Amino acid sequence: MSFPPVEWHALAWIAFVPWFLRIPRLSPRETWVMGAILGVVFYRIALSWMFGISAPLAMILIVIYAIIMGLSFRVAKLLSLTLGSSALWYALPFCFLGQEILRSEGLSQLRLSYAALGYSQAPNNWMAQAASLGGVYLLSFFVLIVNSALAFFLQHRSYRSFLPLFATVVAILSCGFVSQSSSQPANAHIRVACIQSECPNDREYIDLVRQALGTADRPRILVLPEHTIEGDADRPHPFVDQLARIAREFKAYIVVGAHVRAPNDLQCDYDNVALLIGPNGEIIGHQAKSVPVPFFHDGNPARSQRTFPTDVGELGLCVCFDTDFSDITRRLVDLGAELLLVPVMNPESWPIQQRIQQAAMAQIRSIELRRYSVRAASSGISQIVEPTGRVQCSRNLVEGPGILPGYVSLTNKRTFFVAGGHYFAQIVGWAFLLAVILLTLRRKTNATTSPSINSSHFTTNTG
Repeated sequence: MSFPPVEWHALAWIAFVPWFLRIPRLSPRETWVMGAILGVVFYRIALSWMFGISAPLAMILIVIYAIIMGLSFRVAKLLSLTLGSSALWYALPFCFLGQEILRSEGLSQLRLSYAALGYSQAPNNWMAQAASLGGVYLLSFFVLIVNSALAFFLQHRSYRSFLPLFATVVAILSCGFVSQSSSQPANAHIRVACIQSECPNDREYIDLVRQALGTADRPRILVLPEHTIEGDADRPHPFVDQLARIAREFKAYIVVGAHVRAPNDLQCDYDNVALLIGPNGEIIGHQAKSVPVPFFHDGNPARSQRTFPTDVGELGLCVCFDTDFSDITRRLVDLGAELLLVPVMNPESWPIQQRIQQAAMAQIRSIELRRYSVRAASSGISQIVEPTGRVQCSRNLVEGPGILPGYVSLTNKRTFFVAGGHYFAQIVGWAFLLAVILLTLRRKTNATTSPSINSSHFTTNTG
């Protein structure tokens, strides 16, 4: 209930306490089983939208993710048996965060960052600013460490057990104060607009593009949804030609989701790209989708990422699912991107829960990078997100096809997350995997070296 669409974000800070209090009474095996059951319940609710897309696939993924979640609790329990009972309260946040990072970033074909704990704080804009220091996973860690410190206090109920909770809260609030953004970029405002439509023909798109560019506050940059052009856009294409003429007529940059031919040796016959057309009507370039949606015919993974220098600034392009992952967008900013332009496909047939969750994730991306993000979705939610994570304007499914105008400012400043804070996730993720390996080897060694029990070693005194 702390996640969208309910968004009672305060519940996340106490939600694990009853479960954490139960773990000391369970064996490692029981902890794994009960943790996996917790995972099935959590993911079945939080990711219920997946059943509206593919129920069999959704069930398989949820079971896999639940088993990994249960494993994290088992590892924490084993660490406490190895290092002492008090180590449990430090191990629980570390291990749970480790499996969350593994699920979101480490599984190449199964990576899914929806329902990571940090995204529950997207509505809590003040606390969400800490993502500029360590990304969404730092927010997850804050939520977990508060749950663990509170459970430790409730178990012992002493003055000494209160100190870790007090120190944790003070440290988190301090990070919150430090991370607050004091000012917006000082550059001149640049008008932008999103086109929202999921029509099967080109005519409606062209009409909306002309309508957007024909206003008094003419946008310099226009973004259309993902998969708008499904033919080979790198060949002569009538839709691309029309957009090129309009871009030249209105001296605008147009970003449109398109397909281009892929090399014959790749799995998919096309690359799913964001195509950039310049004010002279020429195609400046395109950026392929880095993380195609798993198990769907969604293009090939991008072989590289790049940014595009223009007279308005350095533009970074990414496609829909890419913005769910902090590493993809961070690399664009590391390459020099001063603005993110994102074609998005949220089919009208998909559940609304998916749209709401993805929109919340986009807010965290903008905070991590301190960049404006312009997202044009096929059937909502289109949005222009400010560097503070505040949604300047949005357009949802109910409003239907139309235009979302707004403005952006460009900056080349690097957040602490971009400069080095992203290593936090890598350190925790690799440390969790190392703990799993070492604990597994240790238990095998103990099982091998334990002396066997032979009945001849014992005698019975019958006297």
